[in-house]
Parts: sequence; C-alpha cells; structure tokens
Amino acid sequence: MAESETGQVERTNHLSVEELRDIVQDAHLNFLLGAGASADLFKPLGDVEDWLTYLAQNEDVPTATLNRVRASVYAYFFEGVIDPNADVINESLEASPILDTYRGFLRTLNTLLVRRRSSILDKQVNLFTTNVDLATEVAAEELQLELNDGFSGRYLPMFSASNFGTVKSRRSLQYDNLAEVPTFNLFKLHGSTSWATRKIDLGEETKEVITFNPSTEVFDSIRGTLHSANGALYDVDKGTKIDELVQVADKPTPLEESLLDAFMAEYEQLAIVNPTKDKFGLTVLNQNYYDLLRIFSNTLEKENSILFIIGFSCRDEHIRELIIRAARTNPTLQVIVFAYHPDEAQALKDRLNADLAANGNILVVSTPKTAEETDQETYTLSSITKAFFEPLLPKAPRKPDSVVDVRLKLAEPLEIDDVE
Repeated sequence: MAESETGQVERTNHLSVEELRDIVQDAHLNFLLGAGASADLFKPLGDVEDWLTYLAQNEDVPTATLNRVRASVYAYFFEGVIDPNADVINESLEASPILDTYRGFLRTLNTLLVRRRSSILDKQVNLFTTNVDLATEVAAEELQLELNDGFSGRYLPMFSASNFGTVKSRRSLQYDNLAEVPTFNLFKLHGSTSWATRKIDLGEETKEVITFNPSTEVFDSIRGTLHSANGALYDVDKGTKIDELVQVADKPTPLEESLLDAFMAEYEQLAIVNPTKDKFGLTVLNQNYYDLLRIFSNTLEKENSILFIIGFSCRDEHIRELIIRAARTNPTLQVIVFAYHPDEAQALKDRLNADLAANGNILVVSTPKTAEETDQETYTLSSITKAFFEPLLPKAPRKPDSVVDVRLKLAEPLEIDDVE
C-alpha cells in the first residue's frame, strides 16, 4: 500500500500470502462467485442480459418475431448454463474438472476454518453466488462438509432465508464438551437448477414456496421440446449482435410458433432469476432475491469482514451498488477482487470505483504478467485456491533427518526381604 500526493490510499494489484494470512485469521470470510468460477464446464455467455433487455424494450418489431429471437437466446442460455448440470448431478467425466476445482476450494477453506487461531469468530464461510449450477452442493456432499443452503425439512425440503444464521455444534460423548462444526452458508442469489416452485394449501389461502428438486427430469423435458423447436431457432453465440439478428429475423409460421411456445413453457418451469434487467417472472423468486440481497448487504456491514470476489464481472448493478456502499460506510470491510485477466482489471476498478474508495478498502488483484505476454496467466477459482489459500494451510510436521535406535535395558528390580 502507498499514499498518493492527495493523501488517498492507493493499492497495488498484488496481494502477498503474508498479508492474506493476517486477514483470513481475523476476519469474517465471505466469497462472491460469478460465472467465471464455474468456467470449467459452463461456457461464458457474453451479453445475454443486454440482449434480452433489448428485446424486451423493442417496440418496432412484431411480437412474434421478437419471441422467436428471444427463444433463440434462451436456448443458447439453456445449452450453456442449465443443461450441463445433468453432468454435474451424474458426476460424469465432463464434470470432473469443475468438481475437482470446487472440492479443492472447499477442502482448503474447511481446513482454514478448523485451524485458524481466533476463538471469537465463528467457523463459517458465506458463499454468495450468482451461479445456478450445483457444483458447490455436489462437491460439499462428496467431502461430507456441512453446507447450509437455506432448505429445511426432509420429506419436502423448503427454502427460507430465515434458515441461515444458525451455528451447528457437536458434543463429545466421552468428555461432554461442545465443538462448533465448520459450516458453508450457500446463498444462491439467482436461484438454482435444483429449485422448484410449488403451491401449498394453508387452509384459507395457498402459498407459493421453493422446494428442492435435484433430479435431471426437468432438463430432459426442456431438452426434448428444444430439440423439436430447433428448426425454428436462430444460431446464437457469444459474438452475436442482437440488433442485427432482429433485423434479419422472420416471423415464425404457426407451427414454428407453437413449437417455440412449447419450449418457452417448459423453460419457464425453472426456478431461476433470468438474465434480464427485469429479472423476475415468479413472485416467490422476487421475494427471495431481495431477502438474499439484504443478507448480503448486512453481512458486508459486519465489523472486520472480508469479501473475495472471484469470476464476477461486477456488471450486475444491484450487487455492485451494495458492494460500493458497504465499502464506503464500513471502513473495516476489505474487498478483494480477483481479475481473471490483467486486461479486465481496470474495468473492474472502474465499475467498483476502486480508485475513489475513501477507505482504500477495494483491491483489484491481477496476475503479475503484462497483457502483452503471450503465455498469459489467468486467475481461475482453481489457480486462486492454489496460489493464495493453500499456502495458508498449516505445514505438515517436518520428518526427522535421521532416526536413532535407542535401546534401554532395565536392571532387575531389587528384592526386599520381608521384615519380621
């Protein structure tokens, strides 16, 4: 850290392991994981939110034509972000890299929680994510780690934001003492492919709730209708210019329109926040989204909190504004943003107003290599775990340089005559 001529604190783009060790030992640990954290399996999608927002605001093109383009974008989103979750659930070979990444990440953090020196801080990590995939849940299950995802109940698990904030302890049967169990709190801000909505009867009224459904049946159903509608869809990829696509798009035939409607009807069964400015199609998702954002905001207001941001572009204005406000009002908060590529570092600084942060508590970290080098190093969730968090783990006891075999021979015990 250095101080400028104006007296403002300036942060470099590097973070030492020693500095990080002090922070992790004495701070409330929070992570914000974006799409880049799951890039091992789920492909980057470009400006899907801008595309869908453009379509929603376009009034110059026939509705049927816009719906055709919109369905094409959602098909692209489904194939890139939703459908690969079947591989995660089935733990197929394609999902091995992403599951290895999350296993290493969670295992490392769990060890840090167990070993850190502070007895005042709880042994919890808050994982906030905009991702809807199941990599965290599957990896935590395999490692048998304690994961609180907001669901309670066994026969019909239901989600409630009130289920967060609990501390789990285990009692030793032998010594009757309590020990806190390290816990990962998983806040899925945009919902999850394992969420489903259901109406329950409360007598005089019905209530819409979020339930847990980790099966692949919904993916199979959507995939089937998508296959049927494939001929009516346009090819969309990361480089698509949506305004140009709209200009050349044709109005679908009645048969094509019915196939597109069938696909969208199946897609809308997903309990996820869609990537649009107007995010909500379901009231219950709307409510839970703002409940989780409130928890996120309150968490950043805690004294001595740290927020690590990984794989998140900070383009989401709701989340970005909460981070900027918390950094301004809570001088004990430290925000550390890992830029995937050095070329992205300045854009992240600009979006978060990092250079203008009054408390100097927003640090954007990028790889030490320059953007001109061809063998560019990047910061992925896996490389960040290995470069920054694994070095914080306690080192194994050093093996002795040599072993000396010492043999002791005890003298025979003296016999003491009985005294009469």
